[in-house]
Amino acid sequence: MKDLNGKIVVIIGASQGIGRAVALRMAKEGCTLCLIARNTVFLNQVMEDTRLGSDKIFSYPMDASDFAILGGTLKSIESKFGAIDILINTAGLGTFKRFTETNYSEVIQPMLLPYASAMIACHAVIPGMMSRKMGHIINMTSPAGYIPMPYMVPYTSSRFAMVGLSLSLYEEMLGTGVGVTLICPGIVNTGYFERNNASLSWFPRITKYLPKSEPEEIAQVVVTAILKEKKEVIFPFSLRLFVRLVQTFPEVSIKFLKLLGLWTPANLEKGE
Repeated sequence: MKDLNGKIVVIIGASQGIGRAVALRMAKEGCTLCLIARNTVFLNQVMEDTRLGSDKIFSYPMDASDFAILGGTLKSIESKFGAIDILINTAGLGTFKRFTETNYSEVIQPMLLPYASAMIACHAVIPGMMSRKMGHIINMTSPAGYIPMPYMVPYTSSRFAMVGLSLSLYEEMLGTGVGVTLICPGIVNTGYFERNNASLSWFPRITKYLPKSEPEEIAQVVVTAILKEKKEVIFPFSLRLFVRLVQTFPEVSIKFLKLLGLWTPANLEKGE
């Protein structure tokens, strides 16, 4: 995709964090934005903020894990604007704790959002994209989508699923005109951990040595990925090196991190 101006863009999870930053960035590109999120108050604020860059902003307050409503909403958007040009899945849930301490809701919610909602959204928009031989899908994962981190089993499972969804869909869409990009940012300053009761103290200690990013940086990564039709972006570069190292030498890498004391979460060292 060479130009974003005038493109119909759907952002799921647009009210806060990365989704909000992407909405602001896309507004500057002259896109028509359809913003989906649960939190009406925050969504309305994003609407006001994005109007500084564009007046073509429309909100759809809803729970994206309600698949019937999500599918119907996407069909409604297509009926109003025509085929969706760009779908961006940024929503996500998941807390961190021992697996035996999670309740059933905490187990299933991360699979509903982001994974299942992204699957439903992709399924809804791809036919229209294929019919015009043009479109792009952005899916978000995290380092936990590549590395089997303990003490966040439901979260890790859903992010692994996002990796499978994006990379397999990319292969299937080759030659159709539909691009699919998987984006894996590291720790981003979005307030996610506070909103989801997800303490960073459950992360392996190695993560404290990885650089942190701002949502605006990831928004620029999204724009660049669409324009350059990237398959996969792991950002920043230091995170990419770490992920590839663990992927290439999984057992050796994790054993080495354990020997250095960098695999154990900080709170377990305190006896929590």
